[in-house]
Amino acid sequence: MFRASFALILSLAACGGSKPATPTAPPVEGALEAVEAEVKATLDPSVDPCTDFYAYACGGWMASFELPPDRSRYGRSFTAISDRNQEIVRTLVESPAPGSDPRLGAYYAACIDTDAIEAAGTAALDADLARIDAATSAEALLTTLVDLPLAGAFMGAFVEADFKNPDMNMFMLAQGGLGLPTRDDYFPEAGDAAGQSLLADYTAHVRTMLELAGRDPASAAGVLAVETALARASRPPDQLRDMTAMYHPKDMAGLQSLAPAVPWGPLFTALGLPDGTTVNVLTPEFFPALGEVLATTPVADLQAYAAWHLISGSASYLPAAFDQANFAFYGTRLSGQQQQLPRWKRCVDSTDGALGDLLGQAFVDRAFAGDSKAKALEMILDIQAAFEQGLPSLAWMDDATRAEAVNKLRAITNKIGYPDTWETYAGLDIGDNLYRNAVATARWEQADQLAEVGKPVDKSKWFMSPPTVNAYYNPLINEIVFPAGIMQPPFFDASFPAAMNYGAMGMVMGHEVTHGFDDEGRKFAPNGEMRTWWEPEASERFEVAAACVDETYSAIEVLPGVTLNGKLTLGENIADFGGIKLAVEAYQLWMARGGRDPSLAGLSPEQLLFVGYAQSWCSEQTEEIVRLRAKTDPHSPPAQRVNVPLSHLPAFWEAFECPEGAPMRVAEACAVW
Repeated sequence: MFRASFALILSLAACGGSKPATPTAPPVEGALEAVEAEVKATLDPSVDPCTDFYAYACGGWMASFELPPDRSRYGRSFTAISDRNQEIVRTLVESPAPGSDPRLGAYYAACIDTDAIEAAGTAALDADLARIDAATSAEALLTTLVDLPLAGAFMGAFVEADFKNPDMNMFMLAQGGLGLPTRDDYFPEAGDAAGQSLLADYTAHVRTMLELAGRDPASAAGVLAVETALARASRPPDQLRDMTAMYHPKDMAGLQSLAPAVPWGPLFTALGLPDGTTVNVLTPEFFPALGEVLATTPVADLQAYAAWHLISGSASYLPAAFDQANFAFYGTRLSGQQQQLPRWKRCVDSTDGALGDLLGQAFVDRAFAGDSKAKALEMILDIQAAFEQGLPSLAWMDDATRAEAVNKLRAITNKIGYPDTWETYAGLDIGDNLYRNAVATARWEQADQLAEVGKPVDKSKWFMSPPTVNAYYNPLINEIVFPAGIMQPPFFDASFPAAMNYGAMGMVMGHEVTHGFDDEGRKFAPNGEMRTWWEPEASERFEVAAACVDETYSAIEVLPGVTLNGKLTLGENIADFGGIKLAVEAYQLWMARGGRDPSLAGLSPEQLLFVGYAQSWCSEQTEEIVRLRAKTDPHSPPAQRVNVPLSHLPAFWEAFECPEGAPMRVAEACAVW
């Protein structure tokens, strides 16, 4: 049950001082030639940049690139860097350095040994399924599932900082327990053939997985009945972004009053939580429905539902028949991916997910040496300085709110590369059975979180491992985290012209800074507390500016009949608008300190910045994944992440001399930050 259906951190994909560093030296001539050749190969000069900048910047790459069958989407930067990082990690786990933690190699070895997985069969899973079968009441079943965290059944649960007291940890409860991507997938309309087909295919998949585990496939009907009831009480994805509507502290009496049919006392005892624990119920309307399900559903159907979620949640740790059947639905049917990734890549990812800090230490030593951290800090300080310098020009913001925004900006903590302290995973044993290792790591993580309830927040923790190709902003700590994994070319390289680094990595940094002030981030104060620090008039004017962004993206059709959800993607879109604007202004600060870039590939430094930005998003993807992400992903597709912000940015129009009326120069531009 210890899973949530959403995350509070806002992702793309050591703290420092406040004085900007001296501009870095220009790259050597040979490196420039290589960079120029790559930029030219990626471009399509036959496309007018003022008509479709994404096609102009990425057309050469897209014309020569064919999406591999083992991918549903591939990004020239994100996926390519991830592939390189995986190669590094592979050497670390296949040939561990002397003195490294033996659990790292043991976990990977158990994952890669498919013969041993087949020989082990389902004995360990069967033992856990027998525990579900022995739970002959709703209360017994819920308390049993506490010890089977791979199931993720009935609800979401996790530990996070208290929204109103962010220095202390709080237990959180939320909707959850569904097998399809969204609640609407359970309710296709009469004329929605695609939706009806998906629901039918999902039902068939549940039957297949139950049968593989030696259970009655007909019990899939009970599974769907439970999930449909839970889906009916669940919020759609765009409504899970409003954090002010997700703060409902309850003590035991409050929980009993909210949903008396849920066995809260026994559940808290199983979790090890004292009766006096106050929890935040993020989606309170869900739990009366859960209570109704527990009280009125036949126990056999509840058992089938719990069994299905355990089987599904552990499929990748089981023999190939389970793994392949699971991929056939979630990989191919939902995402359009025709083949699984090579086993070693999946095992690298699994090891990273289980033992990220053990892996991260070795990765940082191998891939994040030298002055990368100092150079990254120089850029982020420029980004933050640009944000502060731009505040006086915002006509919609009053002086009092502007002063508070400066306070929040200056309070942001920047974490770059890797944590200062590493998790040791004390007490976690890793053996030679993959399923048991996965269960052990899930139990360890659950116990580690539960031990923090009611205790001070450890602000040194990271929520991404160092090899991760992503970044995030956490509003509850007011911090930005840039793992070493993303600080790689083509996002960032000391040999690149500064314009490319600011366009690619600088935009990522600006994106995360802007998250602190997007439609949700702005509701959190400098100390992470969720409270109103805006003057009412400024707040109203911000909402008008944000509505412009919402309406712009909501009008975009990415496939026939598939439009973007401007409310679901609003925070990320505002961050994209702010990210590239800040990248431009930060680069100007760099030049003002004496930085000089040469022209490259026939592009001025200002043009090169925008090309570096766009080329970091060059991607190919299946129609299935576009359709799926349009209804579940808070990020817009890559082409829209490039073209829409640039078409609203005067600095871009000027750099490429886009005339009025050009597609990349909108008549009425949206502007938030």
